[in-house]
Amino acid sequence: MSKRQVLIPLTAYERIHSRLESLPHEFEVICWSSSGVTHSDGSAIAESDYRPEVAWIPIDLLFAVASTGMAASDFVLFAKALVESETVKWVQSCLAGADAPPLQKILSAGIRLSNSDSPNAGVAEYTMAAIMNVVHGWSERTDDQRNGHWNQKGWVEINGGTWLIVGFGSIGGEIAKRARPFGVEVIGARRTVVDDDRADRMVTMNDLGDVLPSVDVVVVACPLTDETRGLVDKQFLDQMQNHSILVNVSRGPVVKTDDLLDALDAGRSIRAVLDVFDTEPLEPTSPLWNHEAVTLTSHIAGAGSGITKRGDDVFIEQLDAYLAGRELRLELKP
Repeated sequence: MSKRQVLIPLTAYERIHSRLESLPHEFEVICWSSSGVTHSDGSAIAESDYRPEVAWIPIDLLFAVASTGMAASDFVLFAKALVESETVKWVQSCLAGADAPPLQKILSAGIRLSNSDSPNAGVAEYTMAAIMNVVHGWSERTDDQRNGHWNQKGWVEINGGTWLIVGFGSIGGEIAKRARPFGVEVIGARRTVVDDDRADRMVTMNDLGDVLPSVDVVVVACPLTDETRGLVDKQFLDQMQNHSILVNVSRGPVVKTDDLLDALDAGRSIRAVLDVFDTEPLEPTSPLWNHEAVTLTSHIAGAGSGITKRGDDVFIEQLDAYLAGRELRLELKP
């Protein structure tokens, strides 16, 4: 009887082959690269023997975008290969969501798809660093250093502040775990009423208007859905108090950019930290680039140094569960 086949990009296989060999299951690894598919030992595989059941989209296919510009194509090509195989039944992704077009094609083909919580710790650390960079005024401090200006100006503590985390799932929980030891009161918001010990208080999305006027920071960490698209609009922003900060580590379309720009220009001292945008890469002509109230980064909140190992851990855990016939901890629905 032939072994079940697991399709893995070659670069990732070289990193985790010993961990795969330690799993208590009979399976065969097939290695993919943009130049072709081979057995794990590098030998050619006959077309009649190619029948992958499982595939893994590791972070390797995304990370090299900045340096080579080619990984996005590899991501698209690999996803296309999975669909065209007509044998793949389950795919483990490295991403937290499934809105990327290649992943949508996998779901549309009726293939089971699991997302990953490997970016979450990085997103949480990014959020903490970005907020403190703004409230502590590090851009001004950097200017003072460059100008040789001895400025003993005070700074704002996050201790005693209140943060609202919109979309209190796994990412929101990771942010709360880091913020609360600093003395931050955390309010979590979800669609339905839930109890969650990671937050000081939980509210529903329908209650946002009641809490927005009293919070210092609003972190948007919800998935992009029909309900959350355009959630942060003029009404939402008008309810935020003066001098508060909006942080978007969700998806760009959750925030209406024109409404945000109007709010930033309204003289209320609202500031924004943005890692995601309607169109990516962000257009060079966008006014967000040089807006004095905006701190922006290039969709890298989850790209911390630990994401590769965490992604490997998730795949090994999930592959073990899949091959054993157990329920998968992470799975997206079509």
